[in-house]
Amino acid sequence: MSRSIELLARMHEVRSVTAEARGRQTLTGDVILAVFGRVQHKLPVGMDLLMAKYVHDAQAADRLITVMSTCLDDKPLQRKDLAMALSCVALDVFCDKPVASQHRQLAALWREYSDQAKRSGRLIKRWQVKINNLQRDVIFCSTTTAKERLRTSVNELESLIIKERLRIDNYARCQSRTSAVCPRCNGTGTTINGMCPSCSGHGMFVPTVDNVRQHLRHIGVGRVSDKLWDNELKPWFESCMYRLHVESQAATDLLTKELDREKE
Repeated sequence: MSRSIELLARMHEVRSVTAEARGRQTLTGDVILAVFGRVQHKLPVGMDLLMAKYVHDAQAADRLITVMSTCLDDKPLQRKDLAMALSCVALDVFCDKPVASQHRQLAALWREYSDQAKRSGRLIKRWQVKINNLQRDVIFCSTTTAKERLRTSVNELESLIIKERLRIDNYARCQSRTSAVCPRCNGTGTTINGMCPSCSGHGMFVPTVDNVRQHLRHIGVGRVSDKLWDNELKPWFESCMYRLHVESQAATDLLTKELDREKE
């Protein structure tokens, strides 16, 4: 991540930021914001892309979708509805969000390897041990009242286990839709045993073109013919990705240039 992008992300955190250069030169928060404003004015699309990706700015993402929809109006495409859906997918891929066809795999990993899942697993194990002990005590109870009291405690613990499993399932599903970072290696690509086997050492689940095509089926579009995909939709998706990277890189370069100028 470049210094300019790091400043962009940090400036939108709760804490204030001062960018220190070598020597006595210092960029204050006001100067940095002014630079961001100038870049936003000159390259609004590129700046919105950086805001959407690194700051998770929903309004910037909405503006980008509007821009893509306007661009699509001038294109001679047969299925503009599918092309618009792919435009939104391209934006998600650019922002490192998984596509629908990857959600199940990511959810399974979040359910097993996330910190939340590990804490949940330890909690469920403790409850299960208590249940086993209570069930053993039931056998040796001499009165019906004592047995019923123990069975009630067992039922309460079993209910807690069910609720906890539902909670972690919901958490895993939500996480699988927000980030493509591998939960097993936390984006490093490695585990204590070497290369992460879940993400094959990439640290992220980068969608392939096949994943993108499957995404259309997952959102209810159904199967897309090979002819339509090869001749129209795939080239459109690839052109969207190319433009997103070009626009964002131009904004990054201009940010770096403007910040360097302020340091002089």
